[in-house]
Amino acid sequence: MARTARHPRNRSRAVGHHNRQVAGVTGVLLLVVCLYSVAIEPNAWLWFGWTVLLLVCVALFVVRP
Repeated sequence: MARTARHPRNRSRAVGHHNRQVAGVTGVLLLVVCLYSVAIEPNAWLWFGWTVLLLVCVALFVVRP
């Protein structure tokens, strides 16, 4: 079975789409943690939220399409 070669533009589009997804998820998570910190006084859960945000952002940049 013959394999079709992927066009380089398809890869760049996929990477661009991935980057937009990363930015969107990061923005939503940042908004959630900020709203949480405004609604409730800062405590251990707030630091846990920031840690989860950081780990998710790192994971999204490590996992490539």
